Amino acid sequence: MNKLSIKRKLLIYNILIQTIILVVLSLSIYKTLHISTLDKIETSLKVIILDIVDDISEHQDNLSEIDFDEEKEYKFKPLYVRLIDKNLKIVKSTTFPDEIPINHKNIKLEIIDFQEYENFIVGEIKFSMLNNPYILQVATNYKILNETMQNLFYILIFIIPIILIFSITGGYFLIYKSFNPIEEILENLREINSTTLSKRLLYSKREDEIDMLAKEINSLLERLEISFDKINQFSSDASHELKTPLTIIRGEIEIALRKDREKEEYKTTLQSCLDEVLIIQQTIDDLLFLAKEESSEKSIHETIYVDELTLEAAKELKPFAKIKNIEIKIQINDIFQIEGHNKLLKIGIKNILKNAIIYSHEASSVTVKNSIENDNFVITIEDKGIGISKEDQTKIFEKFYRTDKSRNKESGGTGLGMSIVEKIAKLHGAKIELESQEKVGTTVKLIFKRDINE
Repeated sequence: MNKLSIKRKLLIYNILIQTIILVVLSLSIYKTLHISTLDKIETSLKVIILDIVDDISEHQDNLSEIDFDEEKEYKFKPLYVRLIDKNLKIVKSTTFPDEIPINHKNIKLEIIDFQEYENFIVGEIKFSMLNNPYILQVATNYKILNETMQNLFYILIFIIPIILIFSITGGYFLIYKSFNPIEEILENLREINSTTLSKRLLYSKREDEIDMLAKEINSLLERLEISFDKINQFSSDASHELKTPLTIIRGEIEIALRKDREKEEYKTTLQSCLDEVLIIQQTIDDLLFLAKEESSEKSIHETIYVDELTLEAAKELKPFAKIKNIEIKIQINDIFQIEGHNKLLKIGIKNILKNAIIYSHEASSVTVKNSIENDNFVITIEDKGIGISKEDQTKIFEKFYRTDKSRNKESGGTGLGMSIVEKIAKLHGAKIELESQEKVGTTVKLIFKRDINE
């Protein structure tokens, strides 16, 4: 039973339940009709007995004149009648079955009592006539009852299978019809794999439980597709970006092992490998950040003091700027605060600031400014560097895109910095503005909408 499909189980349960219901119903009808027919026979016998008692009372002086013709009068066949005196002698009788005894016991005066003897129903009454007790017995057999019950039995035997056939056929139709949409869903699901995750289930728009199931499965497939795309993107991005530093590390090690070298040469090789390892580490961290599920509503809830955050970001990058002899200038024109994620916003500011340092000319400066412009909070980072061409400005936020790959490589960048900035800005509801001119410099602005209630 456990190995059967749900459809077949339901069909079997339907057959069993319908059979039990019909059998119980048939037995109930049979029993009810039996009791009803028996009660009808007894009622008829009561009427006949009372009528005969009246006739006897009218002819009590000459009982021989009494003619028990109630069988014809009431058209009740068969009907047996006999009158018994106090000495248990038969005074008057029709052909009466010998199986029915003559008994005075337990018969109350003027009360009709019914007894059953084998195949007969007997109605008896004790009454007084000329100060003598008499007993009147009126009997009939079960022929009427048996014929009625037999007819009913044949009817039920004929009808029950027909009802079962129609019921099972209807149940079969309903069950298989109800399961058709589920089978279609299963068939569609079998066609979905890692290469066809964009496929969705079709539904009838009836807004029933099947449609709700299909919608939930489609929602699940959508989430799986997004997650799968992120995994694929992470894999392809990682393989693309990690290939170069790993090749460099392998080349450096192979060169170092070709022959014995001086101590300083080994140090140089190890330093080069360490630089590449750091690049790999940064690349993996950036890739994991980009692959992480966005949850802006859950993560953005802190109050950020932007002037303090800007100062912290500049302070952390001063050692990096010192390598190129670049000065970081801070201009806090306005003090303001926003709601957001403190750590993420610092990462965004540092990525913009790091790019400004990387692409600035040596011995120049980078300016970080906080201000309120056009009723918006603005963080501005400006450098006097090589600038960005108009063609590159449209691609600057693409992952792994580098405007100057040789310079970026020297700094250990991955080409993911501005992609991360764009994502952080989106999480904070901010807009990024970029202005750049080649050989003059670049200005990047993070613009936050000011709360009108402040």
